[in-house]
Amino acid sequence: MTSKIRFSNKAISAAGGLVFFQDLIEKTYLSGHLDAALPKPKIKTKSSSFDKFKAMILGLVQGVECLDDMDRCQADPVFQELSDHHLTPTSYGNFLRSFDKPMISKLGKSLMNHSFELHKKFNPFGPLIFDIDSSSHLQHGMKMEGLSINYLGDRCLDSLEVFDQFGLAYHLNIREGATFTAQHAPFVIEELGRITKKTAKKNDRIVRADSGFSNNQVFEACEHAGFDFVIAMRENLYAPLFRRRIEWRKPKNQIFIDEGVEFGEGVYHSKLCGKLYRVVLMRKPIVGPRPLFEDAKWEYYGWVTSISSGNMKAEDVVLFYRKRGHAENFIRELKNGFDLHHFPCQKLDANRVYGIIAAFAYNLMRFLSLITSHGKVEFAKKLRFRLVSLAAQVVRQARQTIIVFPKQLEEEINRCIMNINSMLGYG
Repeated sequence: MTSKIRFSNKAISAAGGLVFFQDLIEKTYLSGHLDAALPKPKIKTKSSSFDKFKAMILGLVQGVECLDDMDRCQADPVFQELSDHHLTPTSYGNFLRSFDKPMISKLGKSLMNHSFELHKKFNPFGPLIFDIDSSSHLQHGMKMEGLSINYLGDRCLDSLEVFDQFGLAYHLNIREGATFTAQHAPFVIEELGRITKKTAKKNDRIVRADSGFSNNQVFEACEHAGFDFVIAMRENLYAPLFRRRIEWRKPKNQIFIDEGVEFGEGVYHSKLCGKLYRVVLMRKPIVGPRPLFEDAKWEYYGWVTSISSGNMKAEDVVLFYRKRGHAENFIRELKNGFDLHHFPCQKLDANRVYGIIAAFAYNLMRFLSLITSHGKVEFAKKLRFRLVSLAAQVVRQARQTIIVFPKQLEEEINRCIMNINSMLGYG
């Protein structure tokens, strides 16, 4: 069969689904959240700071991996209509570099507030669980500011990230590569406490973190911010507890399928805040050959928590902590779905701004996935295929721009719009 080629003057788009994200940006009042966090241009320009911010969000939603890719996005008719003005990659780079440190701090707080507003749409009265983690970002540029050799020997940048149980990002701070895992974590926890304390009860606000955050400063920050916490302990913290006799028992919960697993409990005294915290200990027999000259029979694990045994049994503490592993999936999604393996600028502060903009774009995609995927959350790659890469025609008439979709997409598009309106309280 011979295929024929024809041409048309009609404006055809391959990214019609961007209109959903424009709708989310307007209906979640993103411009209001960012009003005090964006730089004011020194001279009057056609594009405001928010226009540039929004264009970068839409570009990241569409799948850009660097600033040069913004040119490709701006060739799309729908993107042109939503972003108002055509800007060069250099303009976006200058925009990222125009943020000073106070603005970056305000931008980070805006991310927290906006994420919490999205969270309340799903879970207005339920628990709020924060997972804190750090991640390295291997870089190849030789002149990039902040590159350092981390403990793995990689030349990289580092990031501190916070997600809730729905996967919404509350904090993303790009740091120097050799930064200690828990650095700045107490400050972030205090900020989260200020934002969430008015609407959530203490017993329903919990922080989870791995052993890199097991220090007295983090415990004290959780205490001051009104959070309960479950944090894995380093061996040097729980090992002194073995000086006293530990009563070990087998778990009642059958989900612990490792044969021979036992649980015990102890108490950790935090000298910094003068508190006694419960320690949950778990041990399992070593299977297979043991190291030479070592007669140990058990592998030990420990968790420190402010949750009492009356509210959560030892086995349930461990099961609750294991759900923190979802944070690794969220970090992987940011890196793979928005290419935060790499950063576009030489200046560290500019890369911090780029990371926060990517977190806003990630949250909008996560939110749309949660309300349209019928309980099975979709990651960026699938969501772009289903709801972003939609063929559409841009029609201009009577001083209006109309986005025309194919008839076969009508049901899916109407359902998506209805879900957005229903979740955000629009009739």
